[in-house]
Amino acid sequence: MNVFNSYIISTSIFLLFAQEICSNTFHYTLSYRDDPSTTISIGWSGDDGVVYYGTTDYGSNYSSYPNSHATDRMLTHKGQNRRFSRLTGLQPNTVYYFVIHDISGATSQRFKFHTLSITPNTPVSFISGGDSRDGFSLLGVYIENCPSGDCRQKRKDGNAIVAKIRPDFIAFNGDFVQNQITSDISQEWNNWLDDWQLTISSDGKMYPLVLTQGNHEDNSDMYNLFDIPMDEYYTLDIHNGLIRFYSLNSEIGACNSTQLNWLTNDFSNYTNTAIEPNWKIVQHHNPTYAMANYGLNQDQMNCWIDEFQTHGVNLVLESHSHTTKWSWPCTKNSSGDGFEKDTVNGIVYIGEGQWGAPHRDLDFTGNDQKSWIRDQGVFDGFFFIRTSKDTIQINNVKFENAASISLISDDVLGSYLPSGTTNWNPTNGSTIYITSTATEISEQFKIATKIYPNPSKSIIHIEFNKVLENNTLELYNSLGKLCSKESISGVNKHQLNIEKLCNGVNYILLKDDKGNIESHKIIKAE
Repeated sequence: MNVFNSYIISTSIFLLFAQEICSNTFHYTLSYRDDPSTTISIGWSGDDGVVYYGTTDYGSNYSSYPNSHATDRMLTHKGQNRRFSRLTGLQPNTVYYFVIHDISGATSQRFKFHTLSITPNTPVSFISGGDSRDGFSLLGVYIENCPSGDCRQKRKDGNAIVAKIRPDFIAFNGDFVQNQITSDISQEWNNWLDDWQLTISSDGKMYPLVLTQGNHEDNSDMYNLFDIPMDEYYTLDIHNGLIRFYSLNSEIGACNSTQLNWLTNDFSNYTNTAIEPNWKIVQHHNPTYAMANYGLNQDQMNCWIDEFQTHGVNLVLESHSHTTKWSWPCTKNSSGDGFEKDTVNGIVYIGEGQWGAPHRDLDFTGNDQKSWIRDQGVFDGFFFIRTSKDTIQINNVKFENAASISLISDDVLGSYLPSGTTNWNPTNGSTIYITSTATEISEQFKIATKIYPNPSKSIIHIEFNKVLENNTLELYNSLGKLCSKESISGVNKHQLNIEKLCNGVNYILLKDDKGNIESHKIIKAE
């Protein structure tokens, strides 16, 4: 190769590299506003541009992608120049690669996302949390309780953990920034969007947002900054009937007639009909009964809870009070001023917003703790929720030891938590299970006390905490497919042959004779 040709090639590589790193687009987001199996809204700040995309990875070589779509909306809001390109006609359960080629001729890094499924048998995993606002400070000193000394740093820690967990989507329950006190709202949103880029995994994978407005947002903030539907309350069909997901706006009030009529009509269409989903999940910002500062929201109790109970809501996601709770399944009490435990017909409520926001003291502890609250605490974290046709499994991930969390490298829907995550482990156990046979939570204890060796090439030994009677063991591969099922009785040990499994991560599900369910990740070694 002569010197001239070598110079041309070297210069071309440099220009391509410079073009990517000098892209005039930034603050990338994904959100759902329609069918999450075939559509997505790609958002960014900066220059206008065109999204180039396809199912084959061409890196930052935008011209090789077979599809392109220009911006559908562009606006300036809270000091942010936002652009949105709404992709439609996508293939379900498919990984898409994309870049943004802006008007100056520069190209972003290559990103990717995974469309959701159209099969309710396919599991889905998502994160739920809220209240990522920074604390109020005066002359650089935090007036509110930021135990780490910097609430924003805890927000960053949580975002970095998202990138490791790789959820299928994120349900964010409101209160993004502090803006009602600070005078520099534009800078706060700039910081938040900067920090959100930490959720992007090292391979460029991004995770769509399902949003609701908090009390620190103004009407239209979510629509203008993230391109969710304009009303800022909406519903999504997840996996064609696996979940009917309701995102409600508590800031316009639970008794707002327009929202309430919409909600009751949708509930009616999806209750006791051929299209009723396996699960109904609701998110909103303000809790119906907050564990700190606010107590009972009577409007929600009067206008929402009866509708939730009548139409079979299984799980409610809340934020706002900067604490952490999960409830037993519970129903509205006879006086309408609280809840009571109901393990057959009840709804599970989890929250209440600790994505880095200042901590608050719990109001109901000791003898004053509510009987329908399973566990509560104060720490930074969010909920990880894996939903299959039969079971909702819930863990609370603490914002700790992000560097030690293993990175899941596949793009399979409904993945479990990776090893190394730090889960909250309160008195009643680290995992909630809601089963399809009844809205009940299994009392948590260890069915299996030892599983070894793990990884293994052939045989895994399982030791139980007692002699089992009429128990089942189900073995699933990484795609969630049931590989085998066997009964276990009269023994306190079992040998599981995994020789026929594919190498890598697999899962076992143990079910005891009392209906308790326990899952474990196992690894087939090469």
